[in-house]
Amino acid sequence: MADSASLEEISKRSKWYGDKAQAKRSTYIRLKGLQVVLAAAIPLISVAAASEWQRWANASMGALIGIIEGFLQLGQYQQNWLLYRATRESLKREELLHTAGVGPYATVANKDDLYVERCDAVMAGENSQWVLTQQQGKSNKPS
Repeated sequence: MADSASLEEISKRSKWYGDKAQAKRSTYIRLKGLQVVLAAAIPLISVAAASEWQRWANASMGALIGIIEGFLQLGQYQQNWLLYRATRESLKREELLHTAGVGPYATVANKDDLYVERCDAVMAGENSQWVLTQQQGKSNKPS
């Protein structure tokens, strides 16, 4: 039988997914934005007379673009952001159905037990998906 501690733990985990999704999204957008700005600056610097500092600036920006892409791939920020957000939304949906007593919760005797089981299944699915995403990220890296 589900107790209030179980329900509170699900609420904490749901919040964790929301917080992590937001953090991964912010990191992804910042790094990708910097990458776009650097890429756009290279042709602008190139149209000026080719002095020594301009060649070094272009080379440095090109290198930074590659480094940022490496960090994006290593951190899997976009993939994790989307995965965490999907999990958070699924948990919020379960909470809504549970609170309203509708859907699968409409006909069961113990709504809390079903809620804990269904939320656990959502989180277990996320964990499996996360492992798969990490394995795919590793297999895409050059050895």
